[in-house]
Amino acid sequence: MTTSVCMGIYNGAAYLETQLESIRVQTKHPDQVIICDDSSTDASAELAQDFIDRYGLQERWKLYRNRERKGYPGNYYHAMSLCTMDVVFLADQDDIWAAGKMDEMCKTFEAHPEAKCVCCKFGLIDREGKDIHSLMQPAVSHGTGNVREISIGDVFYKCEWPGMVMAYRRAWFEEKIRKRLPGQVSRLPHDFLVSALAAEAHGFLQLDSELAYHRRHESNAGGEEHRLGRLLNRERKLREIETYNRLLDAFQEEEVLTSREARKALEEKRTVMGERYEALLSRRLTKVMANAWRHRGMVRPATVICDMILCFGRGPEV
Repeated sequence: MTTSVCMGIYNGAAYLETQLESIRVQTKHPDQVIICDDSSTDASAELAQDFIDRYGLQERWKLYRNRERKGYPGNYYHAMSLCTMDVVFLADQDDIWAAGKMDEMCKTFEAHPEAKCVCCKFGLIDREGKDIHSLMQPAVSHGTGNVREISIGDVFYKCEWPGMVMAYRRAWFEEKIRKRLPGQVSRLPHDFLVSALAAEAHGFLQLDSELAYHRRHESNAGGEEHRLGRLLNRERKLREIETYNRLLDAFQEEEVLTSREARKALEEKRTVMGERYEALLSRRLTKVMANAWRHRGMVRPATVICDMILCFGRGPEV
């Protein structure tokens, strides 16, 4: 089983070298590393090339520089198209991988031929690399090494699988993309698209091992946040929901999902998020609570608690 590592970078010089080093020292060395710089205005591209030259990695590691910005996720789809190995590992520019990440995940692929995409569990670190905890913490690893299937319902319920924990079978994904969007680029983030397609095919498997560390800082591409002061900001949360609802609309408009089960899960999520937005916009605690009860089982308890607190936050009455 050959492996590619796919990384999109943009103005990530502050943390890039640490991530590159964690890939370089993997116990299972990647056969190919593709790095696409999306016209950075800082030293990201120069830093990446210097790293490649310093360790003599030119044969397997390649840096590509976009003449014009493709944006996110366009840069990732471009990088993914340049990967040629059996399994593609997605990598962000500011995280850290455990040394055995690629080895353990490849073994999972080998043990599970039905797997289209494999992911691991991950911890959170701050800008200095110290462990942090968040109200919206990802699933905790018990270190069992067990594997479970993630359903399409899970994908929409939690949406907690960033690209840096994922690897997918390249031939499967390219076939899906060619059939669905020939010659076009999806509006969906690459990791959300991969996880949804794999889950719909009952081939999205999660390994119960913490093999990566996701860095939270002020410039995260996905806008993630762990500080309560920002999590509990009503206007920020409304913007986040608007963005997420646009992604759900893109799933429908691009006809990403084809099975009845997956389309039902998508429509249920669109309903839940639309009503959640209206409830939060109203700032009426009774409406938020009623909405949470109506969709119990489809909304995380921590989300309900946050929304209840946000009812008392600042912002214009509606």
